[in-house]
Order: sequence, then C-alpha cells, then structure tokens
Amino acid sequence: MSYSVKHQRNHHDILVTAYSNPDLDGTACMIAYAEFLQKDGYSATAVLCGVPHREAQFVFETFNIVFPEDADSFLIKDAQVVLVDASDVNGISNAIHPLQVIELIDHRKINQADRFPNAKIQIELVGAAATLIAEKFASYHIDISPHSAALLYSAIISNTVNFQAGVTTGRDKKMAGWLLKKFKRPRDYIHRMFTYKSTLTQPIAEIIEQDFATFDFNHRKVGIGQLEILHVDEFIKSHSINIEKALVKIKKKKLLDIIFLSTIDVEKANTTFIIVDNVSKELLEKTLRISFKKGIAQKKGILMRKSIVHLLKQSLAETTQ
Repeated sequence: MSYSVKHQRNHHDILVTAYSNPDLDGTACMIAYAEFLQKDGYSATAVLCGVPHREAQFVFETFNIVFPEDADSFLIKDAQVVLVDASDVNGISNAIHPLQVIELIDHRKINQADRFPNAKIQIELVGAAATLIAEKFASYHIDISPHSAALLYSAIISNTVNFQAGVTTGRDKKMAGWLLKKFKRPRDYIHRMFTYKSTLTQPIAEIIEQDFATFDFNHRKVGIGQLEILHVDEFIKSHSINIEKALVKIKKKKLLDIIFLSTIDVEKANTTFIIVDNVSKELLEKTLRISFKKGIAQKKGILMRKSIVHLLKQSLAETTQ
C-alpha cells in the first residue's frame, strides 16, 4: 500500500522539518518521517532549522545518529515542505512560506492548521507526534530502522514523561511497545535520558528560552516556558533569583502580557509554576486553582504546556464576554 501526500508537484526534494530549535519530538519525527517517505518511493530529506534541544542531543549521542542536514542549504522558494510536530506559523523558520507546506502532522489542540491551505492536515490528540509517525510505519508495514525507532520511542517517553502526563493515550503506549521491539534499549536508559536533560549548564535565561512558546489569546500575548527535569525543588531554590530576572527580561523582550515558567519534576510527578507579575498570578490562580506564595505555586500531577494552553485560552475568552 502506498502512502501519498497531497498536491505534490513532483516526487523530488520533499523537505521534512519541525519548529526552529526543535525538541526531541520534532527532531525524531523529521528524521523518521523522511525515512518513511524514502521507503515509500519519494526523495525526502530531514532538515534542521536551528539547534535541537539537549535531550535530542543525548539520544543522538547514545545511538550514534547523524544530525539532519542544515535547513539553510535546502529551503528555497520552490521547495516542498512537510511539517511534523508543528502547526503554527510562529516558531517555524522564516524561510518557509505557508503555501510551500504540502503536509502537516501534529498533536496540538491549539493550532493554526488553517494557515497552510495547500497541506494535507493530520492533527490528532495523542501525547507525542512521534506516535503518529510510528503508526504510519506500523499501518503500512514499512520497516523502520533501529535509529528511527530509538528516536520515536525516546520522544514518546519524553513527551508523556514516561506515561505519567495527562496527555498520555493508549496509542502512545502501544506504539512505544511496538518501537521497543525494533531497537536495543540500553540499561537504565529512561533515567539516564532524564538525568541528562536535568544537567543545566547554560545561563538560566537561555535554558528557559530553549523551550519557550508564545500564544495570542483575546488580544493578550502569553509566554510559557517549560522545563521537565529531576529535583525541581532544588533547582528553584538554587536559581530562584536568576529565574525571576530571566522571566522579567523575556517578558520585556517579547512584549508579553502574561509570562510564567512551568517546571515538571519527572520523578515526583508534580508541576511547579513561577510568576513575576500580578496579572499572570491572578490568571493562573483562577484557571488552575492554585495559590502562589512568593511567586511560586505547585500542583500535584504533571500538567503539560499543551494542556495549560487550552485552559488559558478558555479562561481568557470568558474574561472578555
């Protein structure tokens, strides 16, 4: 059975990419989906915009995987682009025009899929976009390489925080199990991956901006940083002043109305929020039913940004009615 993309002018030079500076999910998906298309008879290349997150770098080093090609050498006006783990014009490379996108695969409820009129759209609410890519290999009986299997498996584990996050679905668990049969997982691999992700050596502002997303809701510009690490309490205690300074700096630079940092403890399975202004405090207390003390609040369970964004959008809509 052949899998075809929509509105394709020819079968050459399909570029598969994600957001600029992609996380592990985006990086894994671009490599694996390029492989899928190649094995289905297309000329496809995974191209990287920017630098992938440190967690992706750990997976690449562990399995001796070669990084994707630099997108700057490939993104020309006539290039056909497939976006994976991305569905928003904000965050993708400025070299990509929405009309160039012929396919879009993502898992976010809040998206701008309508901004890509020439694209075949697949948006399904699973924990990781990697699950959707793995399902294609399984459904179409196309062999997957050990490298792509390791990347997709790692992305599912990361995005679902080892199946603890509320965004986790049965499909994520099923595909993770299927992928585990396709590569050899090192001993204590998941703990090692999260430990590596928790080793933070860069300035705090850079760390926060590496996984920072902005949204426009009801004329309010919202910025959310997200960290998924071990020992969150110790991290906040050691870096609270620098975290606050970084949030103030980012808020000013990006002209944000609301800003906060969400820190997920991947072993204790709780979420801690840090704010630096009263507007953000009031919105989060109302929306998430939490209470801040000295700019910090904690909520039991793992609450991922994609879930928070949906709740904030609803809350801000109610305030303008």
